[in-house]
Amino acid sequence: MLRHFVIEFMATRGRVTAYLPEDIQKALEEWAAEESRSISSLVTYLLTQAVKEHQERKLKGSD
Repeated sequence: MLRHFVIEFMATRGRVTAYLPEDIQKALEEWAAEESRSISSLVTYLLTQAVKEHQERKLKGSD
């Protein structure tokens, strides 16, 4: 059952490739290590937060 869930969960995720300046890459590596998480997990969290904030600003601006 768990394996099925993991496969379903992974299938619903998109993939993005980004080329970062070395200093940003290093900063993300350090940040992720401080939080005991992968860089991918950290970047997913940061981008999710940024998109949510952007969507909230758009909604407030459309009033």
